[in-house]
Amino acid sequence: MVIMTHNFDFFRTVASRFVKYPFCLMASRTSVGIKLEQASGIKNVFANDWKDGFFIDKRKKIASIPFLRNLIEMTVGETAADYGKLTAMLHWKKATPSITVADLDMIFNRLCQEDKQSNNQDALVCDLIFDEATACSANSEPGLANKIVLAIAIRLLSEKFMIERIADPDFVASIQANQTSKLINKFKKKFPSEVDTIGTLGKVELMTPENIHVNSFMYEPIIDMSDDSLRRLHDRVKELT
Repeated sequence: MVIMTHNFDFFRTVASRFVKYPFCLMASRTSVGIKLEQASGIKNVFANDWKDGFFIDKRKKIASIPFLRNLIEMTVGETAADYGKLTAMLHWKKATPSITVADLDMIFNRLCQEDKQSNNQDALVCDLIFDEATACSANSEPGLANKIVLAIAIRLLSEKFMIERIADPDFVASIQANQTSKLINKFKKKFPSEVDTIGTLGKVELMTPENIHVNSFMYEPIIDMSDDSLRRLHDRVKELT
């Protein structure tokens, strides 16, 4: 029997009850055709994979940022300092250009009761995100971590671009939530003739949240969206900046 599905929840059900793991494959489209690879991230990818790879795999470290923020949101709340610092890794904030890998490692260690550190403690998290996203965009390697890295980089680059073009610090400082949407609306009002740029920013607003706000119970949007779509959007946003 061959079972094919685009529904990831159904896929996980089949994998857990009927089909042995080695026979579970994922299909991805490449420039030369369709590629089948061993499935990954079926069961709680953070606990079973990214947590162990946090200090040795840069993409897993970056992809873990939204998970860590979700944990703080559920346990301590949005007013916690660590929540704000993680938010500044997912949105372009005043603190974003100064947050280091050491800062991220300390948050992870507090949450996961570890005492480890990466070998690039002084590196800036935003630079790490941009570098890894560029590497992801340059190849067709599929995977959840790659998609999240691309989505985070796309949003940071686009927000940085809009903030610099809008040039209104008081307006930016007044944003308390939904930063990307509010920046896009402001950009549209200030630069209504820049149709192509507004179209690109609209894609950012549509595509990136579903890839960033992902948890162990909700993989569907990030699985359904192709790597190609994110790579193309990433390259287009880089052209804006």
